[in-house]
Amino acid sequence: MQEVMERIQMIAETEDVPVLGTSPAAQMADEPEGYRPEDLLPGAKSLVVFGIPVPRGVYRPAAPKVIENVWRTQGIYYRRLDDLSLRIAALLEETGDSAVPVFGCSPFSLNERKDVRGHLNQLRMGEVAGIGTRGRNGLLLHSRYGSRLMLGGVVTTAGLPAFRKPETTEPGCPPDCRICIEVCPIKAISPEKRRVNIMRCLQYTSRTPLLPKLRFLLLRALRPRAAERLMSITSLDEHTLHVCSQCVTTCPYGTGTP
Repeated sequence: MQEVMERIQMIAETEDVPVLGTSPAAQMADEPEGYRPEDLLPGAKSLVVFGIPVPRGVYRPAAPKVIENVWRTQGIYYRRLDDLSLRIAALLEETGDSAVPVFGCSPFSLNERKDVRGHLNQLRMGEVAGIGTRGRNGLLLHSRYGSRLMLGGVVTTAGLPAFRKPETTEPGCPPDCRICIEVCPIKAISPEKRRVNIMRCLQYTSRTPLLPKLRFLLLRALRPRAAERLMSITSLDEHTLHVCSQCVTTCPYGTGTP
Protein backbone atom coordinates (compact mmCIF):
# COMPACT_ATOMS: atom_id res chain seq x y z
CA MET A 1 0.00 0.00 0.00
CA GLN A 2 2.99 2.30 0.33
CA GLU A 3 3.15 2.86 -3.43
CA VAL A 4 -0.58 3.61 -3.54
CA MET A 5 -0.21 6.14 -0.71
CA GLU A 6 2.63 7.81 -2.55
CA ARG A 7 0.50 8.10 -5.68
CA ILE A 8 -2.40 9.57 -3.68
CA GLN A 9 0.00 12.10 -2.17
CA MET A 10 1.29 12.92 -5.64
CA ILE A 11 -2.25 13.65 -6.84
CA ALA A 12 -2.74 15.96 -3.85
CA GLU A 13 0.55 17.72 -4.50
CA THR A 14 0.08 18.23 -8.24
CA GLU A 15 -3.53 19.39 -7.77
CA ASP A 16 -2.65 21.89 -5.02
CA VAL A 17 -4.56 20.04 -2.33
CA PRO A 18 -2.82 21.12 0.90
CA VAL A 19 -4.70 18.95 3.43
CA LEU A 20 -4.87 15.16 3.22
CA GLY A 21 -5.49 12.34 5.68
CA THR A 22 -6.43 8.67 5.98
CA SER A 23 -7.86 6.62 8.81
CA PRO A 24 -9.39 3.19 9.49
CA ALA A 25 -13.05 3.08 8.49
CA ALA A 26 -13.81 1.45 11.86
CA GLN A 27 -13.36 4.84 13.51
CA MET A 28 -16.75 5.80 12.09
CA ALA A 29 -18.52 2.60 13.17
CA ASP A 30 -20.53 4.60 15.74
CA GLU A 31 -22.22 6.75 13.09
CA PRO A 32 -26.00 6.25 12.64
CA GLU A 33 -27.05 3.15 10.76
CA GLY A 34 -27.12 3.85 7.04
CA TYR A 35 -24.37 6.46 7.33
CA ARG A 36 -21.40 4.30 8.27
CA PRO A 37 -18.58 3.49 5.86
CA GLU A 38 -19.66 -0.16 5.60
CA ASP A 39 -23.18 0.98 4.67
CA LEU A 40 -21.73 2.81 1.68
CA LEU A 41 -19.21 0.09 0.81
CA PRO A 42 -19.41 -3.38 2.39
CA GLY A 43 -16.00 -4.47 3.60
CA ALA A 44 -14.78 -0.88 3.97
CA LYS A 45 -11.42 -0.70 5.71
CA SER A 46 -10.09 2.81 5.13
CA LEU A 47 -11.10 6.42 4.63
CA VAL A 48 -9.35 9.06 2.55
CA VAL A 49 -10.29 12.70 3.15
CA PHE A 50 -8.79 15.88 1.75
CA GLY A 51 -9.49 19.59 1.83
CA ILE A 52 -9.11 22.65 -0.39
CA PRO A 53 -9.36 26.08 1.29
CA VAL A 54 -11.60 28.79 -0.08
CA PRO A 55 -9.58 32.04 -0.40
CA ARG A 56 -10.08 34.30 2.61
CA GLY A 57 -11.17 37.19 0.41
CA VAL A 58 -14.21 35.27 -0.83
CA TYR A 59 -15.59 35.17 2.70
CA ARG A 60 -14.90 38.77 3.71
CA PRO A 61 -18.08 39.78 5.57
CA ALA A 62 -18.17 43.34 4.21
CA ALA A 63 -17.01 42.47 0.68
CA PRO A 64 -19.25 43.52 -2.23
CA LYS A 65 -21.04 40.59 -3.85
CA VAL A 66 -19.92 38.20 -1.10
CA ILE A 67 -23.02 36.01 -1.50
CA GLU A 68 -22.55 35.66 -5.24
CA ASN A 69 -18.81 34.96 -4.89
CA VAL A 70 -19.34 32.30 -2.22
CA TRP A 71 -22.02 30.66 -4.36
CA ARG A 72 -19.84 30.55 -7.46
CA THR A 73 -16.74 29.41 -5.55
CA GLN A 74 -18.56 26.55 -3.87
CA GLY A 75 -20.01 25.35 -7.17
CA ILE A 76 -16.56 25.26 -8.79
CA TYR A 77 -14.90 23.61 -5.81
CA TYR A 78 -17.55 20.91 -5.41
CA ARG A 79 -16.91 19.75 -8.96
CA ARG A 80 -13.16 19.86 -8.46
CA LEU A 81 -13.37 17.87 -5.21
CA ASP A 82 -15.71 15.31 -6.73
CA ASP A 83 -13.33 14.84 -9.67
CA LEU A 84 -10.43 14.25 -7.28
CA SER A 85 -12.50 11.76 -5.26
CA LEU A 86 -13.21 9.79 -8.43
CA ARG A 87 -9.54 9.85 -9.47
CA ILE A 88 -8.40 8.55 -6.09
CA ALA A 89 -11.13 5.89 -6.08
CA ALA A 90 -10.03 4.71 -9.55
CA LEU A 91 -6.41 4.61 -8.38
CA LEU A 92 -7.31 2.47 -5.37
CA GLU A 93 -9.18 0.01 -7.56
CA GLU A 94 -6.05 -0.59 -9.65
CA THR A 95 -4.86 -2.75 -6.73
CA GLY A 96 -7.93 -4.99 -6.94
CA ASP A 97 -9.74 -3.32 -4.05
CA SER A 98 -13.04 -1.45 -4.24
CA ALA A 99 -13.54 2.25 -3.61
CA VAL A 100 -16.47 4.68 -3.55
CA PRO A 101 -16.22 8.49 -3.72
CA VAL A 102 -17.82 10.56 -0.97
CA PHE A 103 -19.21 13.55 -2.82
CA GLY A 104 -19.35 16.95 -1.18
CA CYS A 105 -22.59 18.45 -2.49
CA SER A 106 -24.92 15.84 -3.91
CA PRO A 107 -26.50 13.32 -4.14
CA PHE A 108 -28.32 13.79 -0.87
CA SER A 109 -30.40 11.46 1.24
CA LEU A 110 -33.07 11.85 3.92
CA ASN A 111 -32.49 10.19 7.29
CA GLU A 112 -35.14 8.63 9.51
CA ARG A 113 -36.21 12.13 10.65
CA LYS A 114 -36.35 13.16 6.96
CA ASP A 115 -33.50 15.60 7.48
CA VAL A 116 -31.12 16.20 4.58
CA ARG A 117 -27.85 14.29 4.86
CA GLY A 118 -24.93 13.35 2.66
CA HIS A 119 -24.13 9.67 2.19
CA LEU A 120 -21.28 9.93 4.69
CA ASN A 121 -20.37 12.68 7.15
CA GLN A 122 -17.28 14.36 5.69
CA LEU A 123 -16.74 16.45 8.82
CA ARG A 124 -16.52 13.27 10.86
CA MET A 125 -14.13 11.82 8.28
CA GLY A 126 -11.91 14.85 8.75
CA GLU A 127 -12.02 14.49 12.51
CA VAL A 128 -11.08 10.80 12.62
CA ALA A 129 -8.31 11.37 10.05
CA GLY A 130 -6.92 14.13 12.26
CA ILE A 131 -6.92 16.91 9.67
CA GLY A 132 -9.00 19.20 11.86
CA THR A 133 -11.37 19.48 14.79
CA ARG A 134 -15.03 20.41 14.91
CA GLY A 135 -15.80 23.92 16.02
CA ARG A 136 -18.83 25.34 17.78
CA ASN A 137 -20.12 26.36 14.36
CA GLY A 138 -20.34 22.68 13.42
CA LEU A 139 -17.61 23.04 10.79
CA LEU A 140 -14.16 21.49 10.57
CA LEU A 141 -11.49 23.85 11.91
CA HIS A 142 -7.89 23.92 10.69
CA SER A 143 -5.18 26.06 12.30
CA ARG A 144 -4.11 27.51 8.94
CA TYR A 145 -7.40 27.59 7.02
CA GLY A 146 -9.93 28.07 9.78
CA SER A 147 -13.47 27.10 8.72
CA ARG A 148 -12.71 27.58 5.02
CA LEU A 149 -11.85 23.99 4.04
CA MET A 150 -14.12 22.26 1.54
CA LEU A 151 -13.80 18.49 1.71
CA GLY A 152 -13.75 15.47 -0.56
CA GLY A 153 -13.30 11.81 0.32
CA VAL A 154 -13.20 8.15 -0.55
CA VAL A 155 -14.19 4.93 1.22
CA THR A 156 -12.17 1.86 0.23
CA THR A 157 -11.68 -1.80 1.05
CA ALA A 158 -7.92 -1.23 0.82
CA GLY A 159 -6.05 -1.33 4.11
CA LEU A 160 -4.31 2.04 4.00
CA PRO A 161 -1.85 3.19 6.68
CA ALA A 162 -2.91 6.12 8.85
CA PHE A 163 -1.59 9.35 7.33
CA ARG A 164 -1.97 13.07 7.90
CA LYS A 165 -0.52 16.03 6.06
CA PRO A 166 0.25 18.51 7.38
CA GLU A 167 0.75 17.32 10.92
CA THR A 168 -1.43 19.45 13.15
CA THR A 169 -2.77 19.54 16.68
CA GLU A 170 -5.90 21.66 16.76
CA PRO A 171 -6.79 23.36 20.05
CA GLY A 172 -10.33 24.07 18.86
CA CYS A 173 -12.45 27.12 19.60
CA PRO A 174 -11.25 29.49 22.33
CA PRO A 175 -13.28 28.90 25.50
CA ASP A 176 -14.99 32.30 25.42
CA CYS A 177 -15.58 32.64 21.66
CA ARG A 178 -19.26 32.63 20.68
CA ILE A 179 -19.13 34.80 17.57
CA CYS A 180 -20.77 32.27 15.22
CA ILE A 181 -23.58 31.63 17.70
CA GLU A 182 -24.31 35.32 18.13
CA VAL A 183 -24.32 36.16 14.41
CA CYS A 184 -26.44 33.20 13.25
CA PRO A 185 -29.70 34.91 12.20
CA ILE A 186 -31.87 31.87 12.98
CA LYS A 187 -30.04 30.44 16.02
CA ALA A 188 -29.38 27.14 14.24
CA ILE A 189 -26.08 26.43 16.04
CA SER A 190 -25.94 24.16 19.10
CA PRO A 191 -22.51 25.04 20.52
CA GLU A 192 -22.44 22.33 23.18
CA LYS A 193 -23.10 19.65 20.54
CA ARG A 194 -20.96 21.48 17.95
CA ARG A 195 -23.74 20.95 15.49
CA VAL A 196 -25.98 22.93 13.15
CA ASN A 197 -29.69 22.27 12.72
CA ILE A 198 -29.27 21.56 9.02
CA MET A 199 -32.93 21.78 8.07
CA ARG A 200 -33.38 25.13 9.81
CA CYS A 201 -30.21 26.37 8.14
CA LEU A 202 -31.20 25.18 4.66
CA GLN A 203 -34.73 26.53 4.93
CA TYR A 204 -33.34 29.98 5.73
CA THR A 205 -30.25 30.19 3.55
CA SER A 206 -30.98 28.13 0.40
CA ARG A 207 -32.57 29.60 -2.68
CA THR A 208 -33.21 26.91 -5.30
CA PRO A 209 -35.42 28.24 -8.11
CA LEU A 210 -35.52 24.85 -9.87
CA LEU A 211 -36.89 23.02 -6.82
CA PRO A 212 -40.69 23.23 -6.44
CA LYS A 213 -41.02 23.46 -2.67
CA LEU A 214 -44.58 22.19 -2.40
CA ARG A 215 -43.79 19.14 -4.52
CA PHE A 216 -40.65 18.48 -2.50
CA LEU A 217 -42.48 18.71 0.83
CA LEU A 218 -45.21 16.35 -0.37
CA LEU A 219 -42.67 13.84 -1.64
CA ARG A 220 -40.64 14.21 1.56
CA ALA A 221 -43.71 13.18 3.53
CA LEU A 222 -45.01 10.46 1.20
CA ARG A 223 -42.13 9.24 -0.98
CA PRO A 224 -38.79 10.16 0.60
CA ARG A 225 -36.73 8.36 -2.05
CA ALA A 226 -38.37 10.39 -4.81
CA ALA A 227 -37.80 13.55 -2.76
CA GLU A 228 -34.10 12.71 -2.51
CA ARG A 229 -33.79 12.36 -6.27
CA LEU A 230 -35.72 15.56 -6.98
CA MET A 231 -33.57 17.50 -4.52
CA SER A 232 -30.30 16.08 -5.84
CA ILE A 233 -31.17 16.84 -9.46
CA THR A 234 -32.46 20.38 -8.95
CA SER A 235 -30.01 21.44 -6.22
CA LEU A 236 -26.80 20.31 -7.91
CA ASP A 237 -23.87 22.65 -7.34
CA GLU A 238 -24.52 26.09 -8.89
CA HIS A 239 -28.31 25.63 -8.94
CA THR A 240 -28.61 26.60 -5.27
CA LEU A 241 -27.75 30.08 -4.01
CA HIS A 242 -26.84 30.31 -0.31
CA VAL A 243 -27.69 33.73 1.07
CA CYS A 244 -25.91 33.30 4.41
CA SER A 245 -22.44 32.07 5.41
CA GLN A 246 -21.89 34.11 8.56
CA CYS A 247 -20.74 31.10 10.60
CA VAL A 248 -17.75 30.96 8.23
CA THR A 249 -17.20 34.61 7.38
CA THR A 250 -17.04 35.73 11.02
CA CYS A 251 -15.04 32.77 12.38
CA PRO A 252 -11.64 34.03 13.60
CA TYR A 253 -10.06 30.55 13.83
CA GLY A 254 -6.95 30.03 11.70
CA THR A 255 -4.32 32.60 10.88
CA GLY A 256 -4.15 32.01 7.14
CA THR A 257 -0.34 31.96 7.29
CA PRO A 258 2.11 29.05 6.97
